[in-house]
Amino acid sequence: MRATIRTATPSDAADVARVLNSVIAEGQHTIFDRAFSVAEERAFLSGLGARDVVHLALVDGDVVGVQSVSRFSTMSDALSHVATMGTWIDARHRGEGIGRSLADASVRFAAEHGYSKIVIYVLADNARALGFYRSLGFADIGLARNQVRLGGRLRDEVFLEKHLSTTARP
Repeated sequence: MRATIRTATPSDAADVARVLNSVIAEGQHTIFDRAFSVAEERAFLSGLGARDVVHLALVDGDVVGVQSVSRFSTMSDALSHVATMGTWIDARHRGEGIGRSLADASVRFAAEHGYSKIVIYVLADNARALGFYRSLGFADIGLARNQVRLGGRLRDEVFLEKHLSTTARP
């Protein structure tokens, strides 16, 4: 299935919240442990900086996937070359190449906005997500044991990174 990818705007807040909240409700694929309101998503989208983006994947006009890219840390300019990325796909549309289409746009955005690598965290028992990111060229760089408490249970997270081509830098 071919998805259309575009940049989210504050007017997409309800669709972004719907997709994120559907993944959160599954209770196993994300560290988010509470639903987001439309107002919270609108404020988040309104506050994105020039080096941040939220991409949407649309199938037949419906938003079915969300992927964000932002600075890994704003605590120091020493980390300004490092981005982080998060992906949320509606369960009915997983395995259709939507994540890959989103990642193509997000990795391109990151390279064009001065990032030279992307660091992500994936729940260690989320084999599907780990396989997806590894297929995109992300490499494991570490394991954080008991990193996340979800549903009263401690879970490990795998840290991965992908180095980007510096030829696309501005």
